Amino acid sequence: MAKTKNKSNSIGIILFTIFVLLIISGIIVVNVINRPKEIPVSAVGNTPGNIINKGLFCESDGYVYFANTYDQRKLYKMKADGTELKRIADVPCEFINVYGDDVFFYQTPGADDQVFGLGGLYGVCSTDIKGKSGMHNIDKTIVNSLILYGPELYYQHYDKAEGLRLYKANPRTKEKAEISDKKVYVSTPVNGKFMTYNEENGYYLSLYNPANDQMELFDNDTRAYNVILEDQYVYYMNIDDNYRIYRMNLSNHEKEKLSDYTVDVFNVYGDNIFFQRNSADTPALMHMKTNGSGERIVASGNFTNINCTSTYTYFYEFGDAGAIYKVPTSGGTAEKFVP
Repeated sequence: MAKTKNKSNSIGIILFTIFVLLIISGIIVVNVINRPKEIPVSAVGNTPGNIINKGLFCESDGYVYFANTYDQRKLYKMKADGTELKRIADVPCEFINVYGDDVFFYQTPGADDQVFGLGGLYGVCSTDIKGKSGMHNIDKTIVNSLILYGPELYYQHYDKAEGLRLYKANPRTKEKAEISDKKVYVSTPVNGKFMTYNEENGYYLSLYNPANDQMELFDNDTRAYNVILEDQYVYYMNIDDNYRIYRMNLSNHEKEKLSDYTVDVFNVYGDNIFFQRNSADTPALMHMKTNGSGERIVASGNFTNINCTSTYTYFYEFGDAGAIYKVPTSGGTAEKFVP
């Protein structure tokens, strides 16, 4: 009788132990599944041309994430064809970066709806692509530019006393640090560095190395503004030729002038260039191929913030923060964009 009871107790203990181990294993599996994936060094959150144009649109895995001006620039997503429209963050945004399941962006200050529902919050933030994880504040600061490059977010951090300084932050740990007191534009990553220009080096085309805070002169004949790397060329507005669009071959530094117009803003996507022609009499948004051919008017008037995706290129009417237009990126007729 006693042996039977002891045997029953042993079986009960074994079953209880197995049950506990299954629960622990389940918790471990769930934690592993839900653990944010590491961001590889090859990751880039948005195109250089879009970041230069405030990163108001960003394409990833068939979806376009954008600041919806018809809803106070709150963060939305939609399919590339405009279907499946959904708001995923109830805050206004710029400099949208997407990688994997995460959206990183700059939440602009001044809106009624703020991070965590508290007034006065703004800065570098993140959420998930479905808008279900809630908002996460990484750094409360005024931001002039923001790009995800590798496992780090790089951004121009504004301080009233010190002005613009370059920071980086790990979006997983939220650890952040100042890495330079230079006014470095980090829109165009290349091989662990950034193709850029800086007032201190006379705006000559340079490579900035964030590992040692060094600015390396890339071409001592080129003073550039708004640089965009696409394929094996760097496109830029030539300061010494009245801000006309040029491109330089990265391998041999051969330079080509692509247009005779002074340009306010531009963007490059694939073999397409969109730019705003500066003119007192005939301002217009223009389109041409990256070799300078096929130049044509897309829309007459003054426009800004040109953001390109694979299907459409979006642009904003200058002086009207709410008016968005779109045109097929491969070429076509412009129309009002109303999501």
